Amino acid sequence: MELFMQEASSFVTVLVVAICIASAISILYATGLRLWAGSAVDAEGNAHLMARLGSVVCFAACVAIVLFALWLMIPVFH
Repeated sequence: MELFMQEASSFVTVLVVAICIASAISILYATGLRLWAGSAVDAEGNAHLMARLGSVVCFAACVAIVLFALWLMIPVFH
């Protein structure tokens, strides 16, 4: 019974972490898209640099999370 509880606990831990990471990537990507679309040139021809910079930061965070996950999963990188 103790082994089952340990395996169930490990499964729930992995499930919760996977859901949190998937949610974080989705939120960051959606925010990056929204900021990128909102940073178009306005009527006077001014670009919204802070919105564009925010979108780049969101996309960079998505890439960093994915690369870190790949680093954790592929043993040859350790």
